[in-house]
Amino acid sequence: MALQSGGSHGAFTWGVLDRLLEDDRLEIEGVTGTGAGGMNAVALAQGLMRGGSQGGRTELRNFWKAIHEVGKKSPLNNRGPVDKMMNRFTMHSSPGLIMFDYLSRMFSPYELNPMGTDPLKDVIKKSFDFEALRTSSKCKIYLCATHVFTGRLKIFSTPELKLESLMATACLPTIRNAVLVDGEYYWDGGFVGNPVFFPLIYDCETPDIILVQLNPTVRNKLPTTSREIGDRLNEVTNNTSVVREMRAISYITDLIDKGIIEKGKVKRLNMHLIEDEAVFQELGWSSKLNTEWEFFTHLFEKGRQAADTWLKDNYDSIGVKTTAPMKEHFVGPKWKDSNKHI
Repeated sequence: MALQSGGSHGAFTWGVLDRLLEDDRLEIEGVTGTGAGGMNAVALAQGLMRGGSQGGRTELRNFWKAIHEVGKKSPLNNRGPVDKMMNRFTMHSSPGLIMFDYLSRMFSPYELNPMGTDPLKDVIKKSFDFEALRTSSKCKIYLCATHVFTGRLKIFSTPELKLESLMATACLPTIRNAVLVDGEYYWDGGFVGNPVFFPLIYDCETPDIILVQLNPTVRNKLPTTSREIGDRLNEVTNNTSVVREMRAISYITDLIDKGIIEKGKVKRLNMHLIEDEAVFQELGWSSKLNTEWEFFTHLFEKGRQAADTWLKDNYDSIGVKTTAPMKEHFVGPKWKDSNKHI
């Protein structure tokens, strides 16, 4: 499993995982994740370790419930009157978010929060047994983070799991202070790997990888307002690494299938995709901070529906072939067909 970051949008991934675990025909060998994807990965692994598929479902629900409970105390988690009147989960008119956005443009988190107080840290500390996870062989975990000084990708694998490594994968530098892990500073992994596939390719036996994508790939409307431009930039940035890796995987797979690369020399992958872009088209970045239970359960049900549809359409293809629309969704036309896609 490869799980994207997305703040509160990660509740969609919770729904996807819940449905896959409920089906009980799939064994999850490894999970790579960034941000909320990393949180879901650790909750999933801990649940599988403690109680199999049902344990995974329980652990995921408990984690998202804990996020909701701590979110109720946050001044940011208050949809404004316009959002509520329009029955939207966005936070565009949230007084707390508007004030925070204004202050964050003038002051860094080091100035606004010199003590580094973070409710998320408390949730993680209470939710996960990192000592047990580090020695578990039930499900391999790979968390993505960005090394602040070099800009390079850092993968925290199962033996390196601890509070700080999970905090690092979700450290947005405009909101949180950089996280110190073993003497090095890290930011959110979404800048360089959201998430990355190579740990699953090199360190897992299964040839099948399922990507749960949260950030819309395609927009059919030109963003013209400041908010729309900012939201689209956020989506493009968060999808860049995935598109790059998917292009490489598609290219290598074509070489294997054409016999240019001898079979067995390179691992041939079957790529799968679970997503529902329509769910996120009208949400935007602000809703990633919405921790209302109503919003979480809305995304949870949408995730379950997306996974259910994928299982019905593609289960028989697992271990057999790729079901993700690689060229249409990630690769696009060949460069010679359109200079716009160089």
